[in-house]
Amino acid sequence: MNGSWRSRLLTGILAVVCISGCVTESTGGLPDPAPPESRVQAQLDLARGYLEQGNMDRARTSLNKALEIDARSVEAYVLLGVLNAAERDWGVAEKHFKTALSISPRDSMALNNYGSFLYSRGRYDEAVRYLRLLVQDTDYRARSQAYENLGLAELKVNDRDAARESFGRALQLSFSQPQSNLELASLAYEDGQIERAAGYYDAFRSLAPQSARSLCLGMKISQRQGDSDRMASYALALNNLFPDSPEASECIVPR
Repeated sequence: MNGSWRSRLLTGILAVVCISGCVTESTGGLPDPAPPESRVQAQLDLARGYLEQGNMDRARTSLNKALEIDARSVEAYVLLGVLNAAERDWGVAEKHFKTALSISPRDSMALNNYGSFLYSRGRYDEAVRYLRLLVQDTDYRARSQAYENLGLAELKVNDRDAARESFGRALQLSFSQPQSNLELASLAYEDGQIERAAGYYDAFRSLAPQSARSLCLGMKISQRQGDSDRMASYALALNNLFPDSPEASECIVPR
């Protein structure tokens, strides 16, 4: 959920938009009120800004106002789920996600956030179910990331074949998915496909910084390839950057 924070001037910006939108050619009387859809969207925009600022109380107020205007706003319920999950009110969060899906069972925003919520709670079988529904939406703008998340959930339920396929689909949609490359490298290594593992691993290295896990995997692949220089380089990096990690002990890095 990382991202750049919105400015506190968002409220003022919305006010300016409202004023400019209210200019009419009429010379008498008050302007027509904004349609409900516009008022709901304004509250949702405010809520997202407050969530990014970490201002939960104001975000909740804006979301409740959105629901007063439209009691079936799927996005409002999803954002309430996100808000309550951030506050660790797990039961309340789940209630809101389920309400959103009861209104629109195939809504991609709801499926993505509920699937991610279930994964974070360790309910991997359920997460797989909702993420599999999500990736069926060919218009979903973050479909490659959705496939990657699905693959991670499938690994948790030990469905390696399905996970391999999901990571592969993620890369077909966008090759710049470092996690998918790393997971495929790990799966290929475990299957004894060393050259294939090395290919995915090199792709990962070109896209993301090394972690303790990736350096350990790099050592293992290099050892199987007989590349002692590269193995030593990864060992040195692992020992220097992550000396107390479980991976350092697993890969028997000299201390």
